[in-house]
Amino acid sequence: MGTSATAKRTTARTAAKVKKPTEPRLRIRLYAHGLGDCLLLRFAKSDGTTFNVLIDCGIITVASGAAATMKSVVDDIATACGGRLDVVVMTHEHWDHASGFSEQQAQSLFDRIDIGEVWYGWTEDPQNELGKRLRRERADKVQALAMATLALERSPSLAAQERAKGLASMLGFFGVERASTDLAAGQPIQRTRSAFDYLMKRRGVKTRYLYPDKAPMPLRGVEQARAFVLGPPQDESLIKKSAPGMKGREVYELAAEANVAMSLGAAFGRMAVGDDTGALCNDCPFDAGVKPGGNTVPRGSRELDALIAATWNKEGQEWRRIEDDWTQAAETLALNLDTHTNNTCVVLAFEFEDTGEVFLFPADAQVGNWLSWQDLRWRVKSPGGSVEVTGPELLSRTVFYKVGHHGSHNATLRTLGLEQMTSEDLVAFIPVFKEQAVKNRWMNMPFAPLVNRLKEKTGGRLLQSDGKIPTERQLSGLSSAARQRFLASVQRHPRGLYFECSFD
Repeated sequence: MGTSATAKRTTARTAAKVKKPTEPRLRIRLYAHGLGDCLLLRFAKSDGTTFNVLIDCGIITVASGAAATMKSVVDDIATACGGRLDVVVMTHEHWDHASGFSEQQAQSLFDRIDIGEVWYGWTEDPQNELGKRLRRERADKVQALAMATLALERSPSLAAQERAKGLASMLGFFGVERASTDLAAGQPIQRTRSAFDYLMKRRGVKTRYLYPDKAPMPLRGVEQARAFVLGPPQDESLIKKSAPGMKGREVYELAAEANVAMSLGAAFGRMAVGDDTGALCNDCPFDAGVKPGGNTVPRGSRELDALIAATWNKEGQEWRRIEDDWTQAAETLALNLDTHTNNTCVVLAFEFEDTGEVFLFPADAQVGNWLSWQDLRWRVKSPGGSVEVTGPELLSRTVFYKVGHHGSHNATLRTLGLEQMTSEDLVAFIPVFKEQAVKNRWMNMPFAPLVNRLKEKTGGRLLQSDGKIPTERQLSGLSSAARQRFLASVQRHPRGLYFECSFD
């Protein structure tokens, strides 16, 4: 954007701060219900009512009392928005973002709320061929990962059983509590998908699919406000981009993904069920059709038998055996599934045109999604004529950042992310409960170096679901006026259900 346009915004922003409205222009209710995302945005409309936007509503599977918790959250949402949500944003297909819409939790309460529109990423558009293929791949990967977890759970190896616990934490994103239970009927794993699709199938709710190359969307009845769509990227290579290596190299795992996922699923399924005698297969991942037939067991020479006895089968030489090495593909599959799903996240930046202030909500977007924002450009109208807005510029004007993926190490880029957020008014929120993260075997969530840098960038104006409002001492790096302004703008629910931030 040109210098003149920036100067105009700065002047308008200063004027807006001098003459404050009687009610805040925006209230953001940040639910602190556990490890999961649920944010309610209430924009002040010119007629005195509010334009209500709900971004996600979910909690992780390991949370105790999840159903009761989510019902409390949705009850509060209904009260706060007066029973009307203008927009619900479903960012991506993960249980900790969608579980509140499930039959197992609070769907019956959402049934009583009037909902105008639901927004999904273009990857859910039934008319988009790439989107359809990505959805099929994701479903196949979830099913294959469930079979892998089940096979390792049933293995006599303690090491394999321990690995199954790690894989189960990833399955929790898709609403799977135990692979053995959820696969008992032989049905596809679809609990998260059902919750994710709930509003798409609900009568009277308009479905909108979001594309980053489309013009920003106005918020009906809200003056000077619009929403930019930053993600998901429309480039498949960016959707499938993992965290870069030390030198910035990218890794593209499982190139022929549909075939690989189906083959792994079949192999792990056979391993879990075992052969006709009920024993675990010792010749997986090979197809049953190529195993020796009948009861004949081919024998080698006496010399070969002696060599095997002295090496392969000798006590203490188990490290030589590779029969189960192929099962390591399960962990690769899990990481692949997680990254690709997160990179399909809807990412929204809400902007007040007159002040230039931006509110950024990236859900769980990872590297590929973040990188795509650098090339985004929109032509928009302004009082001085048509101007260009870019992705990096929106980052530079961000005054509120919902920290990506609960503060994990690979969901907030450094140089092309947080360091581009240069507003002196930046506030950040991490939706994380450390206790639940550890219970789910995520020991580094939130990532300490990221938390420390967020505290520096925000001057201490960092909120965390399982924390408290920062004290004046923790905000000592701010000016007295900035410190008092922040403390006056943040409230905490008496029972800790949410934080609420107000922006004038």
